[in-house]
Parts: sequence; C-alpha cells; structure tokens
Amino acid sequence: MAVFLLLMLISPLAATAQTNRDDDRPPAALPEVVVTGTRTAEEIQKVPASISVITAADIQRSSAKTAVDLLRREEGVVVRDLLGNGKAAQVDLRGFGETASSNTLVLVDGRRTNEIDLSGVDWAQIPVEQIERIEVLRGPGSVLYGDNAAAGVINIITKSPSGKLTAGGGIVLGSYDRYRVDAQAGGGYGRTAVSFYGSHEDSDGYRDNNDYRADDFGGKAAWDATDRIRLNLSGSYHEDSFGLPGALTKAEVDADRRQTVNPDDEGSTRDYFVKAGLDWDLRTLGQLLADVSYRDRSGDSKFPDAFFPFKNDFDTETLGFTPRYVLQGNVFDRTNKLIAGVDLYHTQQDNKSYSGFFSPLPSSPTGLSDVDRDSVGAYLNNEFYVRDNLLLTLGARREYVKYDFDVKDLSAFPLAPLNESKSDSENAYHAGLTFLYGLNSSVFTRVSRSFRFPLVDELVVYDFDTGQIRVNPDLKPQTGTHYELGVRHYFTPKLRANLTLFRAEIEDEIFFNRPVFTNENYPKTLHHGIEAGARAEVLKHVAVTGNYTYEKATFERGPYRNETIPAVPYHRANAGLRIFDLLPGVELAVDVSYYGSSYAVSDFENNFEKLDDYFTLDLKLSYEWEMFRAFVGVNNLTNEEYSEYAVIGGTPLQTNFYPAPERNFVFGLRAAF
Repeated sequence: MAVFLLLMLISPLAATAQTNRDDDRPPAALPEVVVTGTRTAEEIQKVPASISVITAADIQRSSAKTAVDLLRREEGVVVRDLLGNGKAAQVDLRGFGETASSNTLVLVDGRRTNEIDLSGVDWAQIPVEQIERIEVLRGPGSVLYGDNAAAGVINIITKSPSGKLTAGGGIVLGSYDRYRVDAQAGGGYGRTAVSFYGSHEDSDGYRDNNDYRADDFGGKAAWDATDRIRLNLSGSYHEDSFGLPGALTKAEVDADRRQTVNPDDEGSTRDYFVKAGLDWDLRTLGQLLADVSYRDRSGDSKFPDAFFPFKNDFDTETLGFTPRYVLQGNVFDRTNKLIAGVDLYHTQQDNKSYSGFFSPLPSSPTGLSDVDRDSVGAYLNNEFYVRDNLLLTLGARREYVKYDFDVKDLSAFPLAPLNESKSDSENAYHAGLTFLYGLNSSVFTRVSRSFRFPLVDELVVYDFDTGQIRVNPDLKPQTGTHYELGVRHYFTPKLRANLTLFRAEIEDEIFFNRPVFTNENYPKTLHHGIEAGARAEVLKHVAVTGNYTYEKATFERGPYRNETIPAVPYHRANAGLRIFDLLPGVELAVDVSYYGSSYAVSDFENNFEKLDDYFTLDLKLSYEWEMFRAFVGVNNLTNEEYSEYAVIGGTPLQTNFYPAPERNFVFGLRAAF
C-alpha cells in the first residue's frame, strides 16, 4: 500500500519528465551493478534480495558528517547515534533493537569491521570524503558472509586509484566549533595506480564533555601485473580521542539537555589495517580472487568515579584470509555462475582493567583477560538460468568457531581464574527465484536460514551460586528462518519503485536480560514488515524520492510473550527533493525524515513510556564553479528536541536518555584538480 501511495504522489510529475540531462547522473535505464549480493559484480535486478545503493552523487549532495549519517534516509534502516559523531552508533536492519550491531555485518571494501565483543562498529573512522558508494543488503547474508549477517550487510566501498592524475581537498566548518580538513591525491603510470588521503577533525560536540578529535590517513595501490592478473594493496591509520557525556534522566534533560553528569569520562582509539588482494582471470577456467588482511585496534576508556573509578585498556588483532573462486559457463545449455569460497579469521583480544574503591586508580591492573577466537566458514552459491528471464539462486554455508578464554581477576574480591574453551558450528542456506521482465524490472522471492554466534562478552558470566566467573554453557548460537517477497519496477526510465515484504522467525535470539543481569537465548521472536521506496526524475532538473518502512518485532514465547522488542519503531519514512541547476551551478537538497515512537532499550516488559516520535528537516545548498564546490547546510531546521537512544536502568529503574543535537549548521569548500 505504501508504495502505491508514493506512486500516486509522484506519477503526475513523472509524466512530464524530460529525456535530456546535463548533470553527472547515470541514465536511470542502465542496469546498476552491485557486489554485495553475490560477492561478485552483478546487476541489481538479478539479486534475490532487497538491496539499494547510495551513489557518489548522493554522497556529494548530502550534509552527512559521518558514514552512519548517509544511511539515515534509506528504507528499512534505523540509526541510533549515542554521541552524535558516529563513534558509538547503531545501525539497525530488520528490527533487532539493541543487538543490531551484532546482527548487521559492516564491510569496508569487503573487509569485516565488526568486533568480536560488544563494542560494535566504529563508524567515525570511515572518512565520508573517501566513500565512493554504499551498498545496503537488507535481509540475511549468512551464506556468503557468515556470522553477524543475520539482519543484513552494509558494504562501504571507498574510492579507487586511476591512471588519471588527481588532487583535491576541502575544509568544513560547523556548529559546536567543528572543523575538518582533508586532502587527497592520486594517479598512475603504466600498469600502476596509487592514491593517498589524509584528514583531521576537531569538534566540541553538542553536549558538555562531547568533544571529538581524530586524524586519518591511508592509501591504495593497484598493479596490473599482466593482462589477467591484478594485485592491489590498501591500508589506513585512525587515531582519536573523545568525551563520554553519558545518559541523562528525564529531569536532567528537562533542566539542560546539553549537560553531562560525567564530566571526566573519556576514551581514545588507535586503529590501523593493511589488506592485499589478488584478482586472477583464468579465462575459461574461471576467476580466482583472494584477500589477506591484518587489523590492530587498541584504545582505552576512563571513568574516574568518586566512589568506584574504572579504566579499561584493550588491544584487538585480527588476521583474515578470504579466497574465492568464480566459474561462469553453461550447464544444460543454460547460463550458470558458481561461487565457492572460504573465510578464515583469527582474532586475539587483550584487556586490562583498573579499578578501586574511594581512591585513585591503582597502577597495576585488577583484571586481565586474553581471548582468542578462530572461525572457518566454507560456502557455495550458484546462479542458474532456468529460463532466459528466470534465475534460480541456491547457496549454503558451514561455519565453525572456537573461543579460548584466559581470564584473571586480581581485585580485592578474588575470583578463580578462567581458562576455558568453547566451540560451535552452524549452517546457513538460501534459495531464491528472480523473474526478470521489462526495463530492468524484476520480482524475487527468497527463503533463508541465518545464524549468529555469541560475542565474547556475552559468553563470560558471573555465577552467583559459586561466586566465580565462567563461560555460559547454556548460551547457544542464534538461528533464524527468513521469508522475503519483493518487486523492483521501472515504470519509465525516469520513474522506479520497489516493495519488499519480509518475515523472520528467530530461534534462540541472543539478548541481555536486564532483570537477571546476564545474556540469554530467547525461545522465539518474530520480525516482519514492509519496505517500500520510489524515485522520480521530474522535468530536467528535479528528482523526488520517498520511502516508508513498517516493522514489527515481538517476543513470541517465554516470559515477555507478545511484548514489543525495545528500540524498534513501527514506522519510518523519508522524503527527498533534489533541484539541479536552480541557478547555473546551484543545487538544492531537501530531506524530511520521520521516526516513530519506540520503547527504550531493556524495557522488555514494555512498562515504561515510549520515546517520542519525531520529524527532522535538513537542507543543503551547493554551488559549483569549475574546480570548486561551496556549500551551506542546516540539519534539524525545525529545532526538534529528541533522543535516538534511551535505556532503562539505575536505582530506582527509570529511562535514561542520550539527547540528539538540535538545529546545527555546516559550511564547506572543496576543490578538485
């Protein structure tokens, strides 16, 4: 119903659409190619899943400060940013609430960025200026990607070097004393191309103790060793420091929503990676691709509380190897594409905790933990054309994981050390049919099985009966059965729409049960809903977009039966207007977003008042002249006061809010040579 309402609004405008175009937008009739749905290049209408792309043009016309801001206006996406700078943000697909970060896999150029613990994804360390496009796959990607992909996959694809000599940079100024400078350069000679970038950001943040300072630099290199062998190398370094303003009660928000009751809490991060890749064209024998990557992420957080000060240092190293083989040819005189691969990861995490009662932090650690996590996943995915316009997709995966825990606690309350191992294995599958018709249009249906392994933080528990820490033997992997039916339809080259119905029956969903203070498996939950979107290019200079999501997530059995899963709004909607060449070189972007009300995190009983629903209105005006582009933007123009994230806690229990920024401004100037 939602998609038809959208079409009724924009169809009369689209009827007057012109065929001429003088901007850099690709013709709407050309097939769009994605890599996330199959781990190889594939036309989007052939993928049996709901998938969308945020293009380079979309990014340029956005006033987004971080990568997570770019996702806010996509259908089926809910964003909860605790700090307003992307450092502690959650991106939720298909209604998983507070465990969204564990159920949505985030890739950067195909490299996993999810952590093995509860820290989630650090969205702040992905410079917006370096993003070429973002592909959003809604629905399970467990067959191709394994763990963490139960709700979907977000693949951030960064800019690649080319043979053309390029250089550029920019400066951005904004509210809360924000400034950001960046520069990049690249070029090639013969068979080699390289690119480099660097940036610095500084902001005081919306709230007290909400400051953020960051430096980034990195680069890419590509070498065509032969006509059939391409080698690539990439890497980056990120360093930041930030304040942790914490949550506020309703009374504190009403008194001053920008205040903090934790003025000295702070943290810092250092993160770098290097990745090398091979793309070998074997001609009639297929294609071999392989990536090997290393990542080291370390940092600390400090909470100098007067009664119980606490500090944590961590260092996480991850080594990955992901070879895959692609064979295209004919089977029974029908086109067929087979993908087979293995994903191997080894992660080592070291933590040191410092704490004390009514005293400064001691110099020696009071807690030490070392965790090793190894995983091996093997998968097959096959696409077979049953008919020229009917594509059958079948895939399966088997994944094995092993945890080795070595935990020591040296605090004033001695606990026995933990030296224990745990292993698990799970299967995933999917079966999809895609019917291709008309102008880049298709109908698809898919049935899938997903899984998610527990995080290391979820496995280690305090046993109140024995007074010791242990690995929870009762915590099982989460599994799910998913059903999807969707259509992508081009009414004309200038008017397209999509609609997806989905249902996910999750068994043993892993969640933190606040009343008993431990992570548990919930017997059964249900996630179902509708995702709809449309785009019309009106006249020669105007584009209109809109989308709507209805999403309901409920506990189906157990103590919270029939209650709504917290942090999942029933309704989400977005509308956008783009006017090109308003005056020569001038563009206007207008975006309106609506978030429905939802229960606060940990309100499993649905006893507390819901967070208010809210609208936001964002504007951006840009002017481009030759090699320069200047812009001014305003976010939350109506000065809406709202919170994207709230959690139940404290004594007595109450709702604790993380207020979002009010009206704020951004100004910038960029140059490209």
